[in-house]
Amino acid sequence: MAHGGPSALTPGQLPSKKRKDVPSLPSNGPNKRPKNSHRPDHRAKQRDARTLATQTTGKAFKNGELDLDKFVRAREYEIRALEEGLTRSKKALNRRAFQQVPKDLRRRTASHNVKKVPKRLRERAKKEMAEDNTPTVTANKRKPTRHMRLRLETAKRLRALGAKKKAEKEKAKAESVTVIDPNAPPADKKKPDDAKPAQSSTAVKSRPPKVKKAALASPPVPKAKFRKRQIYKSWLPTHLFHAKRAHMTPPSTPMWRFCIPLSPTAKSYRPTHRASHERGAVAWDMSYMSTIGLQGRLDSILGLLKALGVASEALNGRQGEKWRAGARVLETFVYMRVQPHELIAPVTLVWCVPSADSVSKSVEEEKQKRKLLVRVHPSAFYQLWEEVLRLGKVSKPQVSVEDLRFDIGSIDITGPGATEALLGALWPSPEPPEPASGQAQPDGGEAMQIDSEPNTPTVGQTWTALAGLNNPAMLPRSALLSLDVQDPRLHHPPRTINLPKTDAEQHKLLELIASWPVEVALRPSQVFDRKARLIASAALPSQKAINRRKSLALPGQYPEALAKDPRIPVLLYTSTASAHAGRSRDTSPASSTWTLLAPWKCIQPIWYSIMYYPLSTGQQPRFGGLSQRRQLAFEAGVPMFPVDFPGTKAGWEWEMQERRRREEEWRRKPKGKRVSWEKVELGGGKKGEMGVGWACDWERLLAGSPAPEAAVEKGQDAAENAEQANAAQGSKKDNGEDTAAKQLKSAPLRPTELTQLPAAQARALLEASDTALPPPRNLVTTLTTVRLALLTRGVSQACARIYRLPSAISNVKLRKQWLALLPTYKPRKQLTQGPKQSLPRLPKDAPPHVVQERLAQSLLELPKAGEDEYPACPVEEDLIGFVTTGNFNLEQGQGTGIGNVLIERVMEEARRDWEGEGRVVVVRNAGDRVGRLARWTVV
Repeated sequence: MAHGGPSALTPGQLPSKKRKDVPSLPSNGPNKRPKNSHRPDHRAKQRDARTLATQTTGKAFKNGELDLDKFVRAREYEIRALEEGLTRSKKALNRRAFQQVPKDLRRRTASHNVKKVPKRLRERAKKEMAEDNTPTVTANKRKPTRHMRLRLETAKRLRALGAKKKAEKEKAKAESVTVIDPNAPPADKKKPDDAKPAQSSTAVKSRPPKVKKAALASPPVPKAKFRKRQIYKSWLPTHLFHAKRAHMTPPSTPMWRFCIPLSPTAKSYRPTHRASHERGAVAWDMSYMSTIGLQGRLDSILGLLKALGVASEALNGRQGEKWRAGARVLETFVYMRVQPHELIAPVTLVWCVPSADSVSKSVEEEKQKRKLLVRVHPSAFYQLWEEVLRLGKVSKPQVSVEDLRFDIGSIDITGPGATEALLGALWPSPEPPEPASGQAQPDGGEAMQIDSEPNTPTVGQTWTALAGLNNPAMLPRSALLSLDVQDPRLHHPPRTINLPKTDAEQHKLLELIASWPVEVALRPSQVFDRKARLIASAALPSQKAINRRKSLALPGQYPEALAKDPRIPVLLYTSTASAHAGRSRDTSPASSTWTLLAPWKCIQPIWYSIMYYPLSTGQQPRFGGLSQRRQLAFEAGVPMFPVDFPGTKAGWEWEMQERRRREEEWRRKPKGKRVSWEKVELGGGKKGEMGVGWACDWERLLAGSPAPEAAVEKGQDAAENAEQANAAQGSKKDNGEDTAAKQLKSAPLRPTELTQLPAAQARALLEASDTALPPPRNLVTTLTTVRLALLTRGVSQACARIYRLPSAISNVKLRKQWLALLPTYKPRKQLTQGPKQSLPRLPKDAPPHVVQERLAQSLLELPKAGEDEYPACPVEEDLIGFVTTGNFNLEQGQGTGIGNVLIERVMEEARRDWEGEGRVVVVRNAGDRVGRLARWTVV
């Protein structure tokens, strides 16, 4: 028996093999497998690595005697097999360093650059690459190309030239005229000639520039190396963070004059849904939101808001009392002053607490000097700015208007861990000592005297006591907090805060929410003061100074707060997803969001502390882009501005932008893979898509169906006509642009009669009786936003067509066919539980023939989509609107959509049968022949 060889195995054993033999394929087909063959086992290598070769002890015993030599050799072979098996098993289950990276950070292929692996794994990656002799990628070994070498030499010469010019400027500055101190004693004539005149120790200070109100603000001057990249756009304060981790808007086509993150580079659709609903948090840098500051007498500002269409209950009634006092925020819509009072955009109004001067002097409430912040979407900023500027000039007395777009930034954060992340990042500053009576404040006013109970907690104490709050909707609606916080860099990296664990602590938190002591003692926020914002931004120490203070602190502790530390003023308020939609009846308060307002330059340090905060659930807050905001608004069933407001000026511009994008995507596809719009079959002998297939064709809807001759001409594919024109010209270009590019740029003008009606007014109009007062506008061209819940299978997409049910007079048969597809029962939760096609339940003792009849009835009663018996889509006269946002809703578990309909075409049936057939419509995706039943709700 050979030592450790195959001869040591028993006849019933075979040596282990690393790879299995490929099963032989039959001769009747190259890709066919025999019936008795098994599928390949992909875990054979791992199983084989764990299998150990053994020997029996039978050959060591002969006639009852032990052959010691054979017994030792057999045991030696087994020990060696055990050692080799341990090595093989370890290597089989071993994972390389790049495999230890989280799934959302992994690449499709392994990276051979250790710098792309996290720091904690770099040493291990270097060792593995050295053992495997893996070729490394090192920057200092790369040979620059000829073009790169020329660029490096040019950069070197430019640096030398810049250093030379800088030295010349410094030399000329040193030889400039000296400033003589006028307070110095006159020079003595008896002094020697080498005596020099007394010089001033400080340079001549110029007067600070006066703030020009009623003028558009300029973006902050970027650093020299980033200046060329921001010529036609502006960066957000957190641009460098997002540019490395997200898909940004193209450099040549910024959005709303900003470079905005669209979506994270990692997969984020489902993780965003889980972080915002189950556990975690999602944050957005919303500094691109525009802010307008108003200052003047209270009655003048209220008159301006009334001219913009703000509800009178909030302006003068008891409903807006806390809002006018500065304890709440108001989210509402604003309109144009002139007829037909066109909707501008949803806005957020934040009052500043009355100053101490007006309170101490007992000035009448209407004549008090107040400040107000108006936050609006950047797409509607210029339209609102011109309107507010015009109204501010005609007010008596006038209201000063100020552009604060680049002075105040904002962050939005939502999810169960939103409050916890903010508490870990925002540490309230120590309360300053109370100034003496009459002592001047930084803004020039006197100290505000507040009558409060001695045991009333401060705003900072109230804020820190909110630990454990998972849903901001538990707080008073639109609650507002104003406090000063410390520099977040002093406490970076943040640590997980202590959350309440006992029932007593939870009960204390509920008592705090119920009492809400913030309303007892209100103080003016420094966010409204320009001087305080500038001081907070300019007083931020450098990162080197922060690191120096951290090194002097005790191990494991943060630096102590000093009196000279900058105080960053912030405003925090809550908002729900249904705030602008008028809070629909079936909208849950689960989608509540914290909004933080702070000086523009203070947003970046706050953002980094939020992003790197370790949540108690073991995660970190996620960041989102514009796509994630659309996703969460869609899942909450509320419209998003300006996407779902095509009746406004900003919404129409968004629609034109989306049209060009969809058309370009359609053109890039080959003819064999793109939809031929003129060949789309709609059922019932109808052929050809209604309107432009890649657009929500509101022009076609308002103009009605064209004549047959015009329909044929307009039904032709516009892209094919453009291609034929280009082919005829022989790809000639006129002024550097071809015909297709010109056609993309020539966007149709917005119909002047197209208007948008908010949800509250639309709901009141639809629920009113026929004897109600006449509407103030033309309802034939008025749109309202609705939420669509599909009653059967299917998913609605953007640009889907919305039809009302055929009339009972014109087409009774088709209407009955569609109504037959309605569910036979109404589920209790229309949006959370998908409806099912079900028949009345049979009794348990039903005879067999009745059971068979019921089974056949359930199988043959309703036609399936795509069959000949399936109802055809209604005619174009029944077209009432389009879907602006549609997809499968992860929260509802079914297909939903957000669309707009002409209110005049649904008003009659909705008033007649509000809860029944009056709210049932047919939704058909563009380019598809199958329609789906859906139920609409005004939002």
